[in-house]
Amino acid sequence: MPSMFNARDASNYERLMGRWSRRLAPLFIEHAGIADGENVIEVGCGTGSLTFTLPQKAMLARLTAIDHSEIYLAAAKAKNKDPRISLEQGDGCALRFPDASFDRALSMLVLPSVLPQPELMVAEMRRVTRPGGVVAAAFWDSPGGSPSQRMLWDTAAALDEAAAQARDRTMGRPIYAPGARAPSAPMSRPSMTARAAAWSAICARHI
Repeated sequence: MPSMFNARDASNYERLMGRWSRRLAPLFIEHAGIADGENVIEVGCGTGSLTFTLPQKAMLARLTAIDHSEIYLAAAKAKNKDPRISLEQGDGCALRFPDASFDRALSMLVLPSVLPQPELMVAEMRRVTRPGGVVAAAFWDSPGGSPSQRMLWDTAAALDEAAAQARDRTMGRPIYAPGARAPSAPMSRPSMTARAAAWSAICARHI
C-alpha cells in the first residue's frame, strides 16, 4: 500500500523526528514488553530509533525491521552493527512472512499518519504474530495531543468548509476513535474506551 509520507532525506528526518523517537523508544519498549530469546518484527522502522534500542533491552534471537522507504533503510543499514538485525524494504500492509512467525510485532510513530488504511497493517501484524504473542503500536495523539497541529486544523476549518472536511477525514478515522461530538462542534480528545474498542475490532487483546 502506498505511504502518505514523502520520504526524501534521512538526515533531515533524523533532525525533525529522531530527537523525539529516540526518547520515545525506551518508553514504548517498557510498555510493550520484550524478552530474551524472542524473534521480533518492527513495521515501519524509519532510520532506526526503535530498531537499535530494542537489542539494548533484551538479548533478542532476531529482529526483522522493515520500512517502505529505501532512503530511510539505507541510513539505518549504514548504522547497523548487530548481526541479529535484518533491515529490509517491505509493505506493512502485505508482509511477506508466514502466519505466526514472530513473538512480537511492534510499530512506532507509523499508525495512522503514514497509511491511508492503518487497520490493514495492524491486521498483518496480528497475522504474523504467534498465538500468545504481543502486537503493539505507539502513534501520535494528533486530535488531542498535538496542540499546534490542532490549532492549525481548527483555524483552517473555521475559515473553509473543505478544510473542515479534510480535518475530520484526517483526525476522525476509527483508529483515533474520537469521542461523541455534535457534527459542527470542535473534535474532542479521543475517548480511550472508543479507541480500545476500535483497536480490539482489528486485533484481539490476547492473540
